Amino acid sequence: RMMALCKHKSAITWVQRAIKHIKPELPASLTIEVFRQCCKICVASKLFAEAKALMVYSLKLSEQTHGSSHPCHAQTLLIYGFYLLNMSDIDESVQVYRQCLDIFLNTLGDVNLKTACARQALGLALFIQGYNQYNFPEALWQIEKSTQILENLLNSKHVFIAASWRLKALLLEGLAANTDNEQVAVTNLRQAKKLYWSCVKMSREIVGEMTVQTARYYEHVGKVYRVLGKPHKAEDCLLRAEFIMNHVLEEGSHESLGVTVHIATLYAFDLDKKTYAERLFLRCLRSLRDIRGVGVDDFIEMCYRGLLRVSDNRPDQQNQYLQWYNEWRDQLQEQNQQSSANNAVLFNSLKHLLDYVSRELKTSTRNRNNSR
Repeated sequence: RMMALCKHKSAITWVQRAIKHIKPELPASLTIEVFRQCCKICVASKLFAEAKALMVYSLKLSEQTHGSSHPCHAQTLLIYGFYLLNMSDIDESVQVYRQCLDIFLNTLGDVNLKTACARQALGLALFIQGYNQYNFPEALWQIEKSTQILENLLNSKHVFIAASWRLKALLLEGLAANTDNEQVAVTNLRQAKKLYWSCVKMSREIVGEMTVQTARYYEHVGKVYRVLGKPHKAEDCLLRAEFIMNHVLEEGSHESLGVTVHIATLYAFDLDKKTYAERLFLRCLRSLRDIRGVGVDDFIEMCYRGLLRVSDNRPDQQNQYLQWYNEWRDQLQEQNQQSSANNAVLFNSLKHLLDYVSRELKTSTRNRNNSR
């Protein structure tokens, strides 16, 4: 409930309470479900060490309890794929989602909500995996198949359907960026814009205006308007998204900072508000460099490129920004090499796991409080 309201600190408090109530005599299925939900909350709160510990033990216990081809184990794999996606381990995430989908197809069949959600998750991972090459055929097929199943099984107004529309719109944006035919690109972008506005309308009706979900849809509409050459409409939508996120999210969340980065980019490249853009880029950089998660490195890259753009008539300042940019890229490369060399943490006992997670959660909470 706290995560649905984007109250991360309260959610972590409930994670700590849940961990304290885990006992060896509890049914294994209940323990696995608690671990799954706690892991998801830790990932969303950027507590990746704790999430990893919970995930490793959840997978181990789930396979021992249910077997590797059971739908309950597939549910655990779904959370594992989510964890990997947020750790930017995209290829591994795709493999895990494929395994999850295969289990659901073999046990529950195709016309099932869990199967549709697995297709949706796989489609998103495939979209991210193929973005650099603009290779989206399978991603588009998985998402359209998921949307078809959801529309057949659910009420016409449901958040799952809106989520599928959003993913399809993202793919249409990718296809527009990959074609040399301007007419085809504009057609795809207009279709994407229409889908995003449908998402905004449905989200407002289901969960309300002042929610992160609605804000994200406003953000997508704004980005499409920018590509279509309508910067003022883009500004209106992005500012609305930023206002909502700042209202409902905790200070310094990467979701809110991401919208601010897009606004700064719009000011720097399209609206000639370089001074204001520079202040926004610098403010975002100070916060983003302390955050990990999917898309964060891309936001940092956008900040540095934006700073180089707004300082193009100040060579000394531009050289300073270029030096920061190169230092960050070197540091990022070192971190990636170190991360790939690390082995998975294994826990031989439930007590070892619970002690570790409780200790790490307390340390993270204390560090955050001290930083404030």
